[in-house]
Amino acid sequence: MFDQRQFGRLPVMVVAAVNVLLCVLAGVALGIAWLRSSPSVAERETANSAVEAAPDSKMCAVEGGSPLSPSALAGSNDLVIAGYRPLSYDAGGASGADSAEPTPAPPSTAGAQDAGSAGPTQPEADAAPMGSAGGQSTYRAFLPIVVSRPMNLWSQPATWGGQVPQNGDAVVIPAGQVVLLDVSPPPLHSLLIEGELIFDRRDLNLTAGWIAIDNGGRLQIGAPGQPFTHTATITLNDTDLNRNVMGMGTRGILIRGGTFEAYGATPNRVWTKLNDHAAAGAATLTLSDTVNWQAGDQIVIAPTDFYGVGQTERHTVQLAGGARITLTAPLTTARWGRLQYVATTGMTTTPTTAVTPLVLDERAEVGVLTRRIAIQGADDSRWNTDRFGAHIMVTQDGVLRLDGVELRRVGQGGRAGRYPVHFHMLSYNASTGAFLGDATQQLIARSSIWNSANRCITIHGTNGTTVRDNICYDIAGHAVFVEDAVERRNVIEGNLVLRVRQPPTPILDSDIERFRRGPSGFWLTNPDNTVRGNVAADAQGNGFWLAFPVTPLGSSKLVPIRPINIKLGVFSHNVAHSNKKPGVNLDFAPFNDAGETRESRYVPTSNEGPDNYAVNRVRFTFSDITTYKNNDNGLWNRTSWPDYVRFVSADNAGMFFAGAGDDGKVTSSLIVGVSLNNSTPPPISDQPNAAVASYHSTFDIFNNVIVNFALDSRTDRASGAFATNDYYTLAVDRGLVRNPNNVLINSHPGRRVVSPNINVPVGNAALAGALWDPHGYWGPAGNYWVYNIPFLTHGRTCTSVAGETLSVSCPGAYYAVGGLRIDNSNRYVPHTPLTVVRLNSAMQPVGTWIVRDGRGGNVNTFNIMSHMRHFAASPGARYVISFTDDLGNSWSMPTQEVMLTLSNMHTHTDQLILSVPFSGSVVITAYLTTHGSYQNPPLSAPIRYLTPVSTQAALFSTLNSVWRNSADNRVWVNVTGGMALPGGEPSNPVSNEALYRTTYLRIYRQP
Repeated sequence: MFDQRQFGRLPVMVVAAVNVLLCVLAGVALGIAWLRSSPSVAERETANSAVEAAPDSKMCAVEGGSPLSPSALAGSNDLVIAGYRPLSYDAGGASGADSAEPTPAPPSTAGAQDAGSAGPTQPEADAAPMGSAGGQSTYRAFLPIVVSRPMNLWSQPATWGGQVPQNGDAVVIPAGQVVLLDVSPPPLHSLLIEGELIFDRRDLNLTAGWIAIDNGGRLQIGAPGQPFTHTATITLNDTDLNRNVMGMGTRGILIRGGTFEAYGATPNRVWTKLNDHAAAGAATLTLSDTVNWQAGDQIVIAPTDFYGVGQTERHTVQLAGGARITLTAPLTTARWGRLQYVATTGMTTTPTTAVTPLVLDERAEVGVLTRRIAIQGADDSRWNTDRFGAHIMVTQDGVLRLDGVELRRVGQGGRAGRYPVHFHMLSYNASTGAFLGDATQQLIARSSIWNSANRCITIHGTNGTTVRDNICYDIAGHAVFVEDAVERRNVIEGNLVLRVRQPPTPILDSDIERFRRGPSGFWLTNPDNTVRGNVAADAQGNGFWLAFPVTPLGSSKLVPIRPINIKLGVFSHNVAHSNKKPGVNLDFAPFNDAGETRESRYVPTSNEGPDNYAVNRVRFTFSDITTYKNNDNGLWNRTSWPDYVRFVSADNAGMFFAGAGDDGKVTSSLIVGVSLNNSTPPPISDQPNAAVASYHSTFDIFNNVIVNFALDSRTDRASGAFATNDYYTLAVDRGLVRNPNNVLINSHPGRRVVSPNINVPVGNAALAGALWDPHGYWGPAGNYWVYNIPFLTHGRTCTSVAGETLSVSCPGAYYAVGGLRIDNSNRYVPHTPLTVVRLNSAMQPVGTWIVRDGRGGNVNTFNIMSHMRHFAASPGARYVISFTDDLGNSWSMPTQEVMLTLSNMHTHTDQLILSVPFSGSVVITAYLTTHGSYQNPPLSAPIRYLTPVSTQAALFSTLNSVWRNSADNRVWVNVTGGMALPGGEPSNPVSNEALYRTTYLRIYRQP
């Protein structure tokens, strides 16, 4: 090739013309053999022979940039040879915020882009905006120009105009240039790819401070269907913490307008499970699948106990054959390795479907980290001291496709946007919120990401990606991170996430461990994704945290959607175990860019707009979920209209299904309090084991199998199969009728949690006095399960309940009295002190029910709200209600109105007599109505006015009557049930309308 040094001041264009001509001739002879991006061994050997015969024939290089002569560079320390030119750039400054958009591409320094180069075309660009703070730097840059598409060997000096890149060089492959990396070059300062760089089929190492892919550039290792079977290692080692290449930082592979594809040969099983127990000290593991893992491979083994008892262990394979592997070092803690089935007598490892087809699988996951292709951060002081690892970021028109790649020493601690894999704003315009389209080309599959200082995989403002069959291990902060709550139609499937911890410098508040919060395996902020077949274990926070905010966050604030109301995509076949917080948490959504969270109710709607109850609500389903050995709930939720189907939940600490919701279902599930995997006790918890909380019968619990839930000795906490500590909205709850066909094996149906108002010390709230037991879980079917106090049991023949001293099973009926409103008090938050004396037919007291004043806040209510005040009444009994308590607290004498709600009075034979305080100096009227607008019911509403009588005796003998006792400042009523409902008789016999027939009793002063 012609070298300008040989011809003095010969014009550059003359030299260029000659070189171009020679390149064209060379390309005709040899270019065709190199058109394939992944040449076979035979093709490579043929090409190498041709190169040896004519080393200069595969490349043409001319001096790029401005036509500088040697004299123009006099005094420079740079070597002046063909293909080099000084490359200067200004400092970029640190970019610590993910929301910062990558900087626009500057004009190109290289020749015209070849029309056949891969990837979308960007505006012509200089090498890259990069730099260190406060000055200018100069590096040698390689700027070859090619006019045909033959592949040029990195190892050939002709590719670079006379000398291959040297240690510390800044290398540029401009548009139109196709380079085959056939040798491991010395460590480079940087590598900018605007053409193509393709890894040869041989063992290779590439080290650079950073790699940028722009202007349609392409970096490719292997190919779809032709995975890379050698070893390729890319090491990123920039030490300048403040460098900001294209707005994406440094020590990374930065993809703005190009493509990075890497396809490595993958093991036949990325992860599997044990098929037999492995004791502490064992070095041989039996797997559930045959694997082709190799000696020297790094593997991870999940814990199968509670968080903190054991943790994920990383080991090296010494020997692998079939379904058995031998480790170079023994296990530190034991692992469970067998399936468990349900027999009529309890849990067993003998296969059976006699009770349920569901199987409890607590076998340890085992995954292999080692891949043929590895991308890593340098193991240097920046990593060990500053937690400054490698990262891959793709934005704008970039494409990232990784299949069978290992990423280690990755993520940059405390730096937003610097994650191991980061799909950044590929589907939305941050400036306008406009939708740009789904990014369905993006893929990361069968890869491993481990030892990360900042997350694992981040999907940010991007729709349609595929994240499948990956392993995330040893991750700081949320691992799989769906960032702004606008990300939709992504497929997150078959991933194994292990060992997630709080970072030393959390980026978001949600990364900090708190009550049911903390760094989680999966942080999911938009429901419209497919999340299926994943495992989250050994996380300091939740396994899966579904945190759907009201509005989008961060860079996507302008996107006009409401994540909290978006319909669910798919959430199924996921496993959460050995996490410190709930296995699955559907609550506590972020409300600002700092990541602060608060209670949040997910309500999907048909139009994805604000909730309008039955007008637009839609049901959603979580199915085939497994949760076990979590240190908190198996599932915590705050939502409306969920269906939880075929769950397998076992060995969790506390309450397995819990939260706050309405019109939900838990069905066809297996719930095991204590399985055979019970070598260590559960962590100390303020909440004993309980299978399911119905949240005062707003969840229907049916067709489940509940095994090994014993009764705990505490009476102020739920335990057993059904939690009863949340039956506080009504004095009589009949919703257990919706809990049929549950099979209880070695399980108590549930502790009758003491009502705060009859506890010691006395609290200022009340639980339901009577729970209907139509299925006979606690006693004879059809009885009521009540507190064993005379106020509720007088005159009845009741049956004792096994294990209970506070409660008995009594024949019905019981009526509910509540909803107290006095004059203009808040009917929904009554804090009125309440004393109710039950009288017999001789007007003698037989029992008292006191709920203390609630105006001072909760007092010994164990999280029951202090405005829960009501009482259960018996037919034929008489009740004197006073608005005082045993401490002398009192409410002002009513002068305008008293309203009470009555329920479970279904027929005209249901009768109740009671009296309330009321000023004796006014004329009153009283009526019953079943219309919710009880003060002003429409003319068509059912209404029954009470007949005024003048004596107490007349009141007792006259149904639906009212007597005002002026001397005692009291009003007495004698009322019956059977009121018609405004909408007619309900078609659903177990609806709340049919079960309770709520009736409003209004006593008011005549105008």
